[in-house]
Amino acid sequence: MEKLAIDDVSSPVAKPSFASIANSIRHTTSKHTDRYRKNARASPQNSLIAAGLSSYETLPNYLPSQWSVHIHPEGQLYFFKDATIPVVTEAYVYDPNLMEKVERCIKAIEYFVLQKQIVLPDNIELFIQIEGNDCSYYLIDHHSHMQFWLDDLETNEMGIDMVTSPSHLGLALQELYWIHVEYFPTHLKSLAPRVLEDLIGVLSHALTDHLTSRNSTFPYDAGECTQILQLLRSFRDQRQDEYARCVTARMWQLVFKHRFETFYGEQHARLCRDQAILVDTARESCLFRIFTSLLSFKTSDNYVSHLNDIYVDHLVYAHQWQAFMAQSLREWRSFLYLSLLTPLCCLLFFFMPTLQLLSAFSALCFGTSFISSVLLIHRHEVLENATANDALNYLNGVRSDRFKFQWVALVYAFPKTFFLWGVIGYNSNCFVAAAVLIAGNVGWLPYFLALVGICLLAIIAFQDITSGNKVLRIPTFRWSRVDEELPPVSLV
Repeated sequence: MEKLAIDDVSSPVAKPSFASIANSIRHTTSKHTDRYRKNARASPQNSLIAAGLSSYETLPNYLPSQWSVHIHPEGQLYFFKDATIPVVTEAYVYDPNLMEKVERCIKAIEYFVLQKQIVLPDNIELFIQIEGNDCSYYLIDHHSHMQFWLDDLETNEMGIDMVTSPSHLGLALQELYWIHVEYFPTHLKSLAPRVLEDLIGVLSHALTDHLTSRNSTFPYDAGECTQILQLLRSFRDQRQDEYARCVTARMWQLVFKHRFETFYGEQHARLCRDQAILVDTARESCLFRIFTSLLSFKTSDNYVSHLNDIYVDHLVYAHQWQAFMAQSLREWRSFLYLSLLTPLCCLLFFFMPTLQLLSAFSALCFGTSFISSVLLIHRHEVLENATANDALNYLNGVRSDRFKFQWVALVYAFPKTFFLWGVIGYNSNCFVAAAVLIAGNVGWLPYFLALVGICLLAIIAFQDITSGNKVLRIPTFRWSRVDEELPPVSLV
């Protein structure tokens, strides 16, 4: 990105040339300022408490004409200059050195506008950020609710995701505008009443969509929408202050972020949360999926389905992820307890005439189920209440270009998979023990095979009765009542 060398701009020898300014201005956005990345440290110390009632407000400092100081509801100090091009900055302009740098930067941008003969709208605002001897800026228009710059820029230069049309880009620029209003609400006049009423309408529709559909694209669930609506409606009956403007702006920037991600108003708008609209040429490995499905008794298929439903077009909804993680953790904890208690039964087979290899196999499977449960719980407990961004970063890290979520789904299925294999080994030992007792240690194999066959038939019958995937085509019975035909009634 380009930078503005402030010392060169203020040279008393000659004004900077148009070319030197054009090649030195740095552009930023309201998303990429240093607001939450400052590393300054405070040094508290003891102080004298004066006798009697006294004022403990910050001592007034001198500011040049047109400048005023404001405090954001979060506590951030910022400064506003009411000039031909209004200016806001978080630079501590009580410091003369910083004030001088800010003024130089303002003059450089004004000179740039003059040289390039740019006609600026009336209701604009300039943001200035000082970075050492450098300066960065952006402009916002209060009429169109857009953020803009004085040069042609690529979206990737400004940290804006790829777009499909100018109107799609406009949604991103409106999001940036509302972020600016959220950060600098105190000096502004009251927002137009329509701004609040439109926002209430958006949230009301989102609430209705959640209540009547399971696939709403709005990022907040029904309970959260209800709380936000109650808050916004309370602003109708009170004087609009910086707190109301800050809250309203924050909600609008979230609305426009949601609209950008769902391609609101575009040809291919996302109407359902699980609707994929982006081109994805990658395909999962079918052979690997079949293998893992058979190995895990289709447990991994369930996890693949859930993860694909959560992660659509690189979008993750926090409430969907949190519900999935809570359910997964409950399942892993249940198999943790089961795999801890069940191996105690395997110890009995070491003192019975059974196959010790099967006893060792089942004990190994139960132990693996226990260990995998412990590791999965330890790794994912911190993700149970993760934000959407944290969940997205995690899923981006575990997703494979070739196998997508198949590997992580298989790992998620380990506790249940190994527990089921352990149960198979344990039951096999039961059959062997039963066959030995029945046959008296002689000719036990036919009895064992017969018991195994009966068990398999029972499992297949259970599958046929409780699932749509039929194996034996066992007929099912449906009870229905056939109503007698009633003679037609004449209404004449």
